[in-house]
Amino acid sequence: MPSWNDEETSSEEECKVVSMDMGLIEEPYTIVKPLFYGQLELAQPKCILHQMRPIKRVAFEGIVTGRHFYGCPIQENGVNCGVVEWVDGPWPPVLQRCLSKLWEMFHEQNCGRVLDKEKFEKELAKLKCEHERELAKLKMENDKLCIEYTRLVDDVSKMFDWRDGRVDKKVYQKQVEEEELEKKKKEELEEKAMLEVQMENLKLAKEQRCILQSQADIIKNTRKAMKDVEVDIDVLKKEKAKIELVVAESLKDGYGSKEKLEKIKAILES
Repeated sequence: MPSWNDEETSSEEECKVVSMDMGLIEEPYTIVKPLFYGQLELAQPKCILHQMRPIKRVAFEGIVTGRHFYGCPIQENGVNCGVVEWVDGPWPPVLQRCLSKLWEMFHEQNCGRVLDKEKFEKELAKLKCEHERELAKLKMENDKLCIEYTRLVDDVSKMFDWRDGRVDKKVYQKQVEEEELEKKKKEELEEKAMLEVQMENLKLAKEQRCILQSQADIIKNTRKAMKDVEVDIDVLKKEKAKIELVVAESLKDGYGSKEKLEKIKAILES
């Protein structure tokens, strides 16, 4: 059990200090506890590197969770020399195992939340991208409709001006002809661009057919060469069989001549 009383006010000088390890110990993560907070008022102990009065802290990490200790006062800027002294002794093994299991469960859940967050961010980015594409498409359609609307308004305005006699018929006719000519030129340019695209596609298709034909010729020539090689291999096998037969007969004749020479030699020696 912890060696402090939750009902204490400021009598921290009378707190019993349990020094576990006076060496350099890495300071764990901590939490703020109002009844155990601030700088130690006693002259001793002091931190190892700075020789300064430590501050009261409560550990919040692993199997030391909840243990009171005196820590180095240098927290942000500079080198923190870790735990000066532990106020509480180590927890019982059962409690340590429980704390370890709880922290393990916490880290697993935290990891799951991180993965869920990453998945949510990916889905959000995907939806945002799709929304931007749809927005750009709608903007293009809106711009096109605005152009068409402006053109229609101009045409209607010109038609009313011509009807009311505020515009000369010849001028109006000339404007109409110019607009028709411009429209025709625009259509011709679009047709020309379309023809160029079709010619380019035909060129690519022709090149692709040439490549496919070349590949077919290569495959055909390769198969023919393989057939010729197979025929040559069959001829060589037949020649090899004939040579082996001749060699066998020659060896047989040689063995017979050897036997005759041995008999003649035996007669001569007798």
